[in-house]
Formats: sequence, C-alpha cells, structure tokens
Amino acid sequence: MSNESHTAPARHLADSDLARRSQLSGLVYLVLYGVIIVSTPYAQDYSVIAVLVSMVIVLSAVFRSWLIFKFDTFYPSGPDRWLAWFSLFTLLLAATWGLFCAHAVLNYGLGWTPMLVLLSTAGISAGAITTLSIHRNLIMAFLALLLLPPTAVAAFLHSKESYAITMMFLTYSGFMFSVAKGLNKEYWRALNNALLLDQRARELEASNQELESYSYSIAHDLRTPLRSIIGFSQILQEDLRDKLAPSQRGDLERVISAGKHMAKLIDDILELSRITRRDLEYSDIDLSRLVQAQANALMKSEPQRAISFKIQPGLRAMGDSRLLIIAVQNLIENAWKFTRNTDQAEIVFNAVNKDNETIYRLCDNGVGFDMAHAGKLFRPFERLHRREDFPGTGIGLATVKRIILRHGGEIWAESGIGKGACFSFTLR
Repeated sequence: MSNESHTAPARHLADSDLARRSQLSGLVYLVLYGVIIVSTPYAQDYSVIAVLVSMVIVLSAVFRSWLIFKFDTFYPSGPDRWLAWFSLFTLLLAATWGLFCAHAVLNYGLGWTPMLVLLSTAGISAGAITTLSIHRNLIMAFLALLLLPPTAVAAFLHSKESYAITMMFLTYSGFMFSVAKGLNKEYWRALNNALLLDQRARELEASNQELESYSYSIAHDLRTPLRSIIGFSQILQEDLRDKLAPSQRGDLERVISAGKHMAKLIDDILELSRITRRDLEYSDIDLSRLVQAQANALMKSEPQRAISFKIQPGLRAMGDSRLLIIAVQNLIENAWKFTRNTDQAEIVFNAVNKDNETIYRLCDNGVGFDMAHAGKLFRPFERLHRREDFPGTGIGLATVKRIILRHGGEIWAESGIGKGACFSFTLR
C-alpha cells in the first residue's frame, strides 16, 4: 500500500493523515447498515446473512477504529505492520459491503431495497475518495471490492433497467478510479512540497541562528579592544593637551568620536541579537505610562527643548515588558531626534480601533521622510538622513520592528518631507 520512493517522514505524515481522516468512517458503515436493515425487509428475508454481515462490519469497524486511536502507540514501532492491519480491515469492510450490495441486487432486482443499498454504496465510495486516496493501491483495491460486485450482478439481470444501472455504475466506477488517482498525485505533490518548504525553513532558521551567534560573538569580542582604543586615546588627549598641534588634537578627537560611535553601534547590534534570543514573558502593560516615563526622562535630559507630549491615557496591551520598553524608548527617541529643529515640536501617542484590532500610533511633526524610501526604514544600518544632521546607528527602528514581529504584530510608517512621521503598530 505504500510507495517505497517516499521518505520515512513523508510516509509517517501521510499515514497519520490517513488515520485522522478515517476516524468517523467506521461509524458511517454502522449507521448506513442500520438504516437499511430497519427500513427494508432484508433482515427478515435473509436473517443469517444479515447477522453475518453485521458481525463483520461491526468487528472490522471496531478493530480499525482501535488502530486509528492507537496510532501514536503502535505506528512508531512498526509502520508497515500498522498500515497492513489498517488496510486489511478497510478492504474487509469494502468486500463485505460490496457482496452485501451484490446480494441485494441479485435477489431484489431493482426495487427499493437494492436502490437504497446502491445509493449507500455510492456514498461510501465518494467518502473513501477523501480518506483513502492518500495510498493509491489501497483506494484502488477498495473501490474495486466495493463497486465491481454489484455492477457485475446487475449486468446478469438481463433487463433494460439493469443494463442502464450497469452502465451507470461502470461509468461511475471509472470516474471514481480516475479521481482517486488524480487526488493521490495531488496529495503527494502537496505533501512533498510542504516537507520541502519545512526543510528549507528549518535550514534558514538554523542559518539565521548561526549568523546571529556569529555576529553576537564578533560584536562582543570587539568591545574590549575598542574600549582600550577609546580609553588610551582619551588619556593621550588629556596628557598631551598642551603639546599637540590643533590639527593633531582634531585628529585625536575624531578617533575618540569614531570609537564612541562604533561602541554604540556594537551595543545596538548586541541588543538586537538579544531580542531574538530572549524568551517572551507576557503581562498586562500600561503603554501610556511607558511612553510618559520615557518622555519625562528625555525632557529632564534636555530641559531647554520646547516640545509638548500628548499621550492618550489608559492604553494597555499584553506583551513582554522588557522588550516593549525598548521599543517605546526607540520610537520616542526617534521622534525626539527628528523634531530637534522644529518650532513648537509635538509628539503624540494614541490608539485607534479598526476591524476589532487596536492600532497604536506615535506621531511627530518633525522633518519626516520621503515615502519612496519607506522600505529602507526598518532595515539595520539604513539611514534616510545624514548622520551629520541626525546622529545615530540606524538600528533603532530595526530593533522596534523585530520586537513588534516577535509579539505577532505589524509596524508601518507614514510620512512626507517636512510633514512629520507617524509610526503605527499592532500587538497580538
């Protein structure tokens, strides 16, 4: 019943899917058989055969259901053995029902009883297409055992009606065989594609983790020698302040400034890497309070700034407080930086509800940016303004985006040159 060309993981997934899809099929046999026995004279006319058929159906359905619900227990120790027993009881059900249907047609002609049985047989075959087509040989054998006996018996009744029924069932059988074959191909194509995508995703995840570990190690190892460069440069600047020419002092200041900028860049890279590694710890967070606390800290650090904050109170969310503090800090500092040269600068934090989702918005009336370059905004090290005009490492918004994505949300920006910027984000 299995195809040797399929890998073990693919076969395991396919057989698991087969078991899941077949969970209620045994009950269908029992219900249909019960309806036929109750609504037709078959049980009175052929009591012995009716009892035998019912015993086979009940026992086969019970044992097959037991195999299905014990799949996780028995399958790992013997996949071929599990499939063989499942196929045995499945084909036994098909053969029993097919012979039962043939017997009804043979003894009742084309009256109410065989018509009801034939309709039930057609329904069983249609249901089997959706459950058993995973294994091509199994579904082909099942359809043959189910449909061919009544078709053959109908052909020997030698009447126009029986010939019509025979032709209809032959056409139906051919159609079902064709559909089963097509579904089998489509299923395995889809399953193999899914496994390939999963493999590629795992490889990509492993590659990303390796790259992040590598960058983390490099950044971490660079901190010590960089601190030495900055520290000794500052010592030289202090000890030789009166002995250096103006040009030499300028060169030394540029070394120290570049070193500090690189140190900040390394710290930001390490922070970005930690965000990916850190496990989330969810809690109820007052975002309005976080924004207000960061606003107070910035105003305290630069009391000469003329800027107003408008913060909507009571905005809450579920999230990791440590990460959301970092996200809020970066967004507020970004708005604070780009409103530096704005008269009557203003930063607004509020929220709107759209399609049963809360969208948080932090807007400013600073320099803004050209939306044509919005795609670069959340990439690490990308800058839309010169560092001489607005200092920074270009990692802050990349950090914010990674935090929002880790919370299952989205973030986007709207702006225009000289029209300020508005950052909107959601949190799952």
